[in-house]
Amino acid sequence: MRLCEDPALIEQELDRRLAAARAADPTKQHEQTLRTELHALAEQSRDRAAYLRLAETLTAFLSRLRLAADTLDILERQRIVRLVVKEVLVGDDTIVIRHSIPVPSGPPGREQSIPVGRLR
Repeated sequence: MRLCEDPALIEQELDRRLAAARAADPTKQHEQTLRTELHALAEQSRDRAAYLRLAETLTAFLSRLRLAADTLDILERQRIVRLVVKEVLVGDDTIVIRHSIPVPSGPPGREQSIPVGRLR
């Protein structure tokens, strides 16, 4: 009797069920899954592109260094060593040299260091 007296109750229930059906629509879930996958693929692509740029930069740096190594005077060689060596750790039986190669990042003049390993 109450439903007959207040048809808005039926309308509210229908709206609630319709909203629940829309939220549970498998198409929306497949769509969200695809968006997430597409976003992950785009990030992987950007990471690969950055890695390739870094590899090209390092290759160019090492090539220039090899070409110039024989002609550099002692001050220029020291400058390069200071640029690359970040830390020297002296132990009882070992010496560990932590180094990195500076690469440009962003606008000209800005650089960041990329750790490339340790020498023992």
